[in-house]
Amino acid sequence: MVKKDADSTAADKVLRLFRILLSSDQRWFLFHLAEKLNCSSQTVLRLAAVIEREMGESLQTGKEGKFRWFRLIPKAHAGRLQLNVRELRYLEICRDLAEPYLPTQMLQSTDRDLRKLALFLCDESNFPRHERPFAFFSKGYIDYTPHFENIELITQAINERMVLKLDYKASGDHEVKRHLFAPHRIAGMNGALYVLGAAVNPDLSFRFQSFYAIHRIKKVSLSGDHFKFTISDAEDDLFGLPWHEPRTFIIHFKAGKSADYVRERTWSKSQRMRNMANGDLELELTTTAEPELLAWVRSFGTEAELISGTSASPTSTLFDSKVRGQGEALER
Repeated sequence: MVKKDADSTAADKVLRLFRILLSSDQRWFLFHLAEKLNCSSQTVLRLAAVIEREMGESLQTGKEGKFRWFRLIPKAHAGRLQLNVRELRYLEICRDLAEPYLPTQMLQSTDRDLRKLALFLCDESNFPRHERPFAFFSKGYIDYTPHFENIELITQAINERMVLKLDYKASGDHEVKRHLFAPHRIAGMNGALYVLGAAVNPDLSFRFQSFYAIHRIKKVSLSGDHFKFTISDAEDDLFGLPWHEPRTFIIHFKAGKSADYVRERTWSKSQRMRNMANGDLELELTTTAEPELLAWVRSFGTEAELISGTSASPTSTLFDSKVRGQGEALER
């Protein structure tokens, strides 16, 4: 016999039933719902009728043998998130993946929002934040908490197509220099964030495409001026940041750990791998980041050798010869 919960009002039970049904698109059997709500099956039927009046055909019901079931499948609406507990956990994994790049302020806001969603969808006990199935380890990371305001201003400028004034100290330089910059995208690579865009002339005309490491930006301010030229999207799957036009290279790896390490990964969308009979590996790939590629090859020591490198698209107009990278992008 089901023990009734005398302290719960009908409104409490309706809300709890709605949360249970919304938490998963599975079939919920009547007897199971009665157990979770500590009430009779007749009470569950009355509560379900209330939800059906609000949700209409989104609340499905049927029988499997002699057992009645309910399932809530909200109709999808453009621009709205349709989430259940499983999908909320996927969002949590995405949050954990992005953690190395996010300032503390963004992480705290994201965690609060995830908690609100969890409370809306189901009981908090079904979403224990401390139980994290994924863990991500780093050999060194940049704390972007002090750069939060700069990231906010850069994001605003991207959305409004506004020119920025950047005070920037490049790696190895002793002086901070002022740059006029049109931001286009924020990109993450090797645990660091970069803002991609274009250098701007005083008359707001396009100079050349460029990028800056966000952690080396000392000050950001909005100029109040909007740029009207178009900034081409750099391909984000060509091994590294956009330093120049696409070029193709061939690297030879000796058989062993380095060859296995390279063989197990995708380095460029256009890559080709040739496995030799003796276990050696030849990797052919296209990149827009020759400085990064050369540093990466050198990091393997005598186990890797650059065989050839030629321009894959000598007539490309995506980047001209003046494209400059102001970031620290030379890590393996």
